[in-house]
Amino acid sequence: MSIHHLTNLRRLVITGSIVAAGVVFYNRAVIVEHVFGQADNYQTAPELKDKIDQTEQQQLASLSYAGQQTQTVNNDQPEFTKEELKSGQKAGQKLSHLDLLGRPQTANAMLNKSLMPTQKREALTVKTPGYKVYRFSDNGRPNYLYNRSHLIGFQLTGLNNERRNLITGTVSMNATHTSDNQKSMEDYENQIAHYLRAGESHYVRYRVTPLYRNFERVPRGVQMEAASITDATVRFNVYVFNAQPGWQLNYYTGTAIQTN
Repeated sequence: MSIHHLTNLRRLVITGSIVAAGVVFYNRAVIVEHVFGQADNYQTAPELKDKIDQTEQQQLASLSYAGQQTQTVNNDQPEFTKEELKSGQKAGQKLSHLDLLGRPQTANAMLNKSLMPTQKREALTVKTPGYKVYRFSDNGRPNYLYNRSHLIGFQLTGLNNERRNLITGTVSMNATHTSDNQKSMEDYENQIAHYLRAGESHYVRYRVTPLYRNFERVPRGVQMEAASITDATVRFNVYVFNAQPGWQLNYYTGTAIQTN
């Protein structure tokens, strides 16, 4: 074979490899959904040992739910830098890219009343990683085990059908509790929303991070941090467990078993 033909062949192979890699990357969420979907009959996920020291967030993800929905982090003080808390910044939000498994990552925002929606939220159409439909009786009322939970709540910025902002979350993690006094993501979001509505000059630095164990598709919980910029009205740093009383979740596949 001539050098000219070898060169053309080499170029063709390289081009084909790049195209194939691009197709796989673009469709990674679908591919992962199919692969993990084959494992839905298994009730336990494979355990992989971490070979590095755990960070604060890895430590939070390793915690086991024991009936308490939330846990304070760093004495309830958010861990923003001085630069992130300086006044004069414009309102806006920034979402991280999905990881290689198609899972949402950290969502950041500088919140202000100007971002809050004025229209009713439309129905969600995004299927989040590990999402399944389970109905159950919640104190005599029909309910769903899973919600498609916004990292940055819709009421704060109006962002809705965006894959980077939606995770699979239990109703107990996501929505205000009606049968006990425990807090959920919605309770903390309501606190921020109340403050923002109280004044056009009110700004809140906000960060929500879903925390996973290894290759699990459903997060073990979310870390929520918030700090009002010009005063100390809003200050919290909490970990909200993605768990539901009376249910055993398989975070690897999203399947679940009702235990009572």
